[in-house]
Amino acid sequence: MAGNRNEIIQSYFKTLQLELMVASYCDRVSRNWRRPLSTDGFNRFYLILGGEGWLQVKRQEFYPVSGQLYFLPSDTPLAYSIISDNTFHKYWCHFSANVGSFHLSHLIDFPYFIEVDDMPYMQLLFEKLKKASQKSGDITSPLRANTILYEILTYYMDRLPPQAIRLSSSPAVSRSNQILQYIEEHLAEPLTPKALAEAFHYSPNYFSRYFKNLFHVTPIEYINKVRIERAKWLLTHSNQSIEKIASQIGLERFYFSNLFKRSTTLSPSEYRVAARSSYAREAGLE
Repeated sequence: MAGNRNEIIQSYFKTLQLELMVASYCDRVSRNWRRPLSTDGFNRFYLILGGEGWLQVKRQEFYPVSGQLYFLPSDTPLAYSIISDNTFHKYWCHFSANVGSFHLSHLIDFPYFIEVDDMPYMQLLFEKLKKASQKSGDITSPLRANTILYEILTYYMDRLPPQAIRLSSSPAVSRSNQILQYIEEHLAEPLTPKALAEAFHYSPNYFSRYFKNLFHVTPIEYINKVRIERAKWLLTHSNQSIEKIASQIGLERFYFSNLFKRSTTLSPSEYRVAARSSYAREAGLE
């Protein structure tokens, strides 16, 4: 079950879209820095460099200290306030994080802060993020800013215990998770939009519209993408025949080869040779 959960979370991260809204540095937050418990449609990162303050996220209270990185998700009740004249010294940013029609915070739950084990590195990332956000006339600044934002988010997620990242239990998200899990578990079967619709007691037309609204791709486009990614892994990491791999992802050999070539421009055999040759070169085996 944990394996299925991890695959679903990985599928979310593969299609995650981040966009920076604003990033800045604050030597000291003002004495007016306070707000009651309320929600926003964007996420926050706070990198605490010093000072004192108070946060409340849902019903949890925090007193952040230097060396902590907070990820405060969108649509989550948040309150904050100063608690002394020694106010926070921090980097901060606001950003969106979406998977299809969902905010990332709707899909997975995770702890709200980590202890940073390399503060100079993290401070450098935030300084670069701040500078990129200020270069509004630079056509590549959005690319640079979002690349840094992905790096900060990856750093954050990598330092959470795996069991601390959980799938959301909300009814709407639970149904989307069930659909993705069903696809992962039945990939070796002849999956079709009609079969998926029947499994979840929807009409085929309604299910196709519902799926595309959730994930911004059609059911068959998503199924084929998952099949190709699974095939790439098997071609690279196993010695199974092309026929066996095709069978494992629910396709006949001929159709699998055509689909794979349309997706990658290489046949399965060519991809296997290229992937292994690339690995051998990188490892110094050639």
